Amino acid sequence: MRLALLVLERGPLARWRDDAGRRPALRKQEAHAPRSPRHRARSALVLGFCLIVVAQIGLTAAVETVRPQWRDPEYGHRLHRLRELRAAHPDRPLVVAIGSSRTQMGVSPADMGLADEPGSPVVFNFGQAGAGPLHQLLTVRRLLDAGVKPDYLLVEFFPGALVVDGPAEDVMRAWGPRLGLGDARRLGPYCADADALRRRWAADRLAPWHSLRLSLMSHWRPRWVAWPQRLDFQWEMMDRWGFTAYPIDPVPEAKRADGLRLAREQYAPYLGAYRIGATSDRALRDLLGLCRAEGIPAALYLTPEGPEFRAWYAAETRGAVAAYRAGLAAEFGVPVWAAGDDFGEDQFADGHHLLRAGAARFSRRLADHVRTWSAERKGATPP
Repeated sequence: MRLALLVLERGPLARWRDDAGRRPALRKQEAHAPRSPRHRARSALVLGFCLIVVAQIGLTAAVETVRPQWRDPEYGHRLHRLRELRAAHPDRPLVVAIGSSRTQMGVSPADMGLADEPGSPVVFNFGQAGAGPLHQLLTVRRLLDAGVKPDYLLVEFFPGALVVDGPAEDVMRAWGPRLGLGDARRLGPYCADADALRRRWAADRLAPWHSLRLSLMSHWRPRWVAWPQRLDFQWEMMDRWGFTAYPIDPVPEAKRADGLRLAREQYAPYLGAYRIGATSDRALRDLLGLCRAEGIPAALYLTPEGPEFRAWYAAETRGAVAAYRAGLAAEFGVPVWAAGDDFGEDQFADGHHLLRAGAARFSRRLADHVRTWSAERKGATPP
């Protein structure tokens, strides 16, 4: 018995008992003890890494869902204003015009003179700079997926854009970070390597604060961005109907001459030896087929061109373009509206982008087509 008591008092059990009794006190002391610089640095590094990961994931989720304008300002801001316009005029048929910067600066719904009354069409300009047939098809699919279905669709027909060919990953390369995850699916059938497009999207979204830096800064701190890269004009200069006037009006003759020279370098070679690209042809046909399947009446319209720009078309090109338009009209049952050749050089900034007065004049002419067409369609049998 005495030996057992001695073991309890001085043996390992006694030491365990003493340690257990001191352990809470030691833990309390350790809790209040200052951390080493290495420990503090490690904690700060881990915290910073976690914050970066959360910021990247949060921005990626935002631009893919609730803030598409941070990813693609031309599309996102127009989508927002289009929804506002539809909500403000639920009793008027919605006519959406899609196209390139020619449409952006050439179709002014405010100048169309359409009656502001129930049943009268209300037009919205959904033009986007550099948008050819494949871009236009992507825009319509985006709108439909976003729950916005136009009652009528006006599709810009620009022969110079129809020469674009190649797989979607090349055609859409300039749009880069503007493409969303859903766009990779929408463009997949037009890709030679759809995985390449998805990899490019993933690379942009792994570092969205870098890939979208110009758009983000243009939204939050535009004065920090130099003018050639500043993007806030895309929504600041846009009116409630999506129209964006050419920023310099009147245009000095020297600047107009420079603009014509650049346009000649860009388009004259293609208009002289003309060939319609397979990708553009397929995208335009798929767009008209999509409208037919969705029950959306569509029309093709040409935008005006100045005298010098019109002179770049070879006679064979004019014949090929006319035959192609007629074939589309017959195949899909769509009207084709000419722009007219009575626009002078002084109504353009560079031979094909209209100035404010020219845009108003063209828009009134386009409105006459819209009135007649929509009135005829009211009694038409849905496709």
